[in-house]
Amino acid sequence: GGCYVPIGTHQPLARQQRIHATAGIRFTLTDTLNRDAVPGQAIDIHDIKDILPLNSTVTVSPKSPAYIIFTSGSTGEPKGVEMAHQATANTVDDINRRYGMHADSRVLAVSALDFDLSVYDLFGMLSVGGAIVMVEEDSRRDASAWLSLIQHHHVTVWNSVPVLLDMLMVVAESVHASLPFEQVLLSGDWIGLDIPERLFALNGHQVRL
Repeated sequence: GGCYVPIGTHQPLARQQRIHATAGIRFTLTDTLNRDAVPGQAIDIHDIKDILPLNSTVTVSPKSPAYIIFTSGSTGEPKGVEMAHQATANTVDDINRRYGMHADSRVLAVSALDFDLSVYDLFGMLSVGGAIVMVEEDSRRDASAWLSLIQHHHVTVWNSVPVLLDMLMVVAESVHASLPFEQVLLSGDWIGLDIPERLFALNGHQVRL
């Protein structure tokens, strides 16, 4: 019944600390490398295996917060955007139903966890029994690495801002590779008018955009 607040470890320490203070974070799930950099009680991800699962589900009000994403804000200070369970679940369910996501769907998680598009990557796929293909941090802006992961793991769903898809298509076009997507979701910025035609050429018109 809690609320999660993703904080990028790449962010300056002072900003991380301001987010901790503003959100009133009590527990931090992190790794050994970053454990000493965060205030409060830290839980190492390697210790999760020792935590017993709940005996039953937790009843949560649909209006209670599910997560808070912090943006820079117009003043440069971290500004938290709070999303309720009801609104989040409504978005996830609508996309899954509208675009026909299913248990064999796989998404490449190119969005960092502190960016709101990652919410659908996680909960959209898991809620239909699909899979998430994670990107190593040092490959987060490497479109060649994305293409290799897409082909190796048979990724069927792409979800990002338009510029990242454009980066991927430039690489795919340069090596004459196809993109096996069934669904492509773009949001957060203006979508170039050339993107659909280029995507269809790489995909054989087998994609819903």
